Amino acid sequence: MKLDKSYFSFWKVVGYIILFFGAIATFQRFYYGLGYTTNMSDKFPWGFWVGFDIFVGIGLAAGGFTITAIVYIFNLKKYRPIVKPVILTALMGYAFEGVALMFDLGKYFNIWRPLVHGNYRSPMFVLAVCVVLYTGVLAMEFSAVSLKKFEWFKKPVSIIRSIFILFVVLGVIISIVHQSTLGLVYTIVPEKLHPLWYSRLLPFYFFLTSIGVGLAMPIVESYLSWRALNHEAKLPILANLARGMVVIQLTYFVAYIEDLIIHGKIHYIFKGDFYSFMWWLENIVWLILPLIVVMNKKWITTRVGVFFAGFSYVLGFILNRFNVALTAFDWSAKANYMPTWQEVIVSASFIVIMFYIFGYCVKHFDLFDEEAH
Repeated sequence: MKLDKSYFSFWKVVGYIILFFGAIATFQRFYYGLGYTTNMSDKFPWGFWVGFDIFVGIGLAAGGFTITAIVYIFNLKKYRPIVKPVILTALMGYAFEGVALMFDLGKYFNIWRPLVHGNYRSPMFVLAVCVVLYTGVLAMEFSAVSLKKFEWFKKPVSIIRSIFILFVVLGVIISIVHQSTLGLVYTIVPEKLHPLWYSRLLPFYFFLTSIGVGLAMPIVESYLSWRALNHEAKLPILANLARGMVVIQLTYFVAYIEDLIIHGKIHYIFKGDFYSFMWWLENIVWLILPLIVVMNKKWITTRVGVFFAGFSYVLGFILNRFNVALTAFDWSAKANYMPTWQEVIVSASFIVIMFYIFGYCVKHFDLFDEEAH
């Protein structure tokens, strides 16, 4: 038998290795427990899995409500070619967030309890309900836009498509609630967060920047799809998304700096310590680099330039969420928390699996319209 060499390209081999060690880490987590596989403690109970899988993962899935709102509520039809891939990305993000919670919870078998016995005034209860509801909404949206070519799905899909706008509006409402609630979680611990990242406006900041990353993720997805699968959205569409995300980020940055000045915290960015370094790194990657690309007419009209702007924004967004969830908390806890290899490899495994699912769907569900190839 001759082996298909396409199954042994460099990145696929890397993926196989990650999945192999991810399976080992998964076994260790559920057989030996959290203490064996993580560096979390009573002083630092929320680690890498919460910071990355939950707070980063939910944010990166924001393209689902951002792009559908642009196309179906604001009626900007030229962005329709990227609706399918962003809905799929959002659906995978929310589905795998539920799986990630199984790893992070000590008693993972009680994951259903907040929905039934929840504290109805708790931000965590709001998040649990919104995630479950929005995952269902995304599943309905994806079935409406991607399953219509299959004969046995035509009738149910036609019913869903007739009320599709209702799912879009419901998805936007739920997303506004839970994207902002992520920031609300941290407003209850003002004494435990570093002053550079604590603000009573965190719910607003989290929601606004989720819109920005919702515009950035289609850029990254499109470029990777073009490199790997020869499918992509049109470059002018992606360039407009890059311009939009920079405008949103400038709005956030002005509001954020004004908040620091009003509350007498602006001096913290010039202290020269680890926390000020992380703040500068976050904002250089998140704002300055994308702004430079967008302001250069030559760079913003090339695939690589647009991808660099989008990827830089996504990376800066990840840094911000990590800084809020980990760096800012370590300032008060003094736990010197560093994730174990098991924590990192499990999250990497989720990413690899989503890449494989995305690639499969590109080949079989016509995620990119023919006119956008």
